[in-house]
Amino acid sequence: MTWVERNRVQIEKIRSYVLGFQNTRPPVFEWFQGGREPLFPLTPESDRGTALLLCYCALYQNIRPEKLIRVLAYLWKEYDVDFFRLNKLPFEDLQSRMRRLTDLEDWVLHPKVPGILRSVCDFFFKHGRLAPWIQAQGDGETSVGILCDEIFMMGKTSAFKSKPRYFLWLLTQLPGAEPAGFWSERTMLPITPGHLRFLREFGPLKNRRHSPWVTPEEKLSYCNRFFRMLAPENPWTVYAPLDAYLKSNGFSKAPQFPMVATTGKNAQADTERKWLCRDILGGCLQCALAPDCPGREEL
Repeated sequence: MTWVERNRVQIEKIRSYVLGFQNTRPPVFEWFQGGREPLFPLTPESDRGTALLLCYCALYQNIRPEKLIRVLAYLWKEYDVDFFRLNKLPFEDLQSRMRRLTDLEDWVLHPKVPGILRSVCDFFFKHGRLAPWIQAQGDGETSVGILCDEIFMMGKTSAFKSKPRYFLWLLTQLPGAEPAGFWSERTMLPITPGHLRFLREFGPLKNRRHSPWVTPEEKLSYCNRFFRMLAPENPWTVYAPLDAYLKSNGFSKAPQFPMVATTGKNAQADTERKWLCRDILGGCLQCALAPDCPGREEL
């Protein structure tokens, strides 16, 4: 018997868990108009809001989300709507403004940020509004390939291509989105530590001594087969629930300004964090998987 055949009851519990996230917004949306801590006068579904999401995804590497959103908020204050035409403005000026962010010097992408943002702006000028452009491709994997090819550091040489895949997933979460128009049968979600954590605890990786893949491509394909098994008609719906499993809720604290180094005695302590899955579901008692979860509250 296959894992699916042996675990039909477990699969239904997982689907029930996934259902609890159906009205959840991606945490990054909370910094946009209509969110809890708006830093931009844009809704995520607006043309400029969607463009800003692509900038966010292009820079989302080796940095915490709330720190990255501070970078974008700082540049928005500096440039306002001219932010979307950085490719037409003096490059040296953008470099100078980025050098003021003294607490980012250990970020691997820090010196590349100006080039990445100008490359993203080149993409805007070439393709126009992003949501209609994605819909016109009619195939998520085609869109992923173009994003990688045309945007600097977007993942052209990566087997996972996590940045464009994450952007594509964010588009499925926009109000009024029609994911079926661009999420083809071969479109794949990015994979996160939360996804792997979930598969090890509740999925087919539990009690396995060796991974059932050898290459990164096999790993990506393996996880996406699991996602499609759970939700064959709309696999994008499983991304957030599985990613949130026992994940620290880093969005419980608003970005702080000014952007200066915060070390030693002057460091500001993080607010107490919770598991993101527990926050969203309203406590472990609401979770179908809680009886078997090692991170549950006392029931």
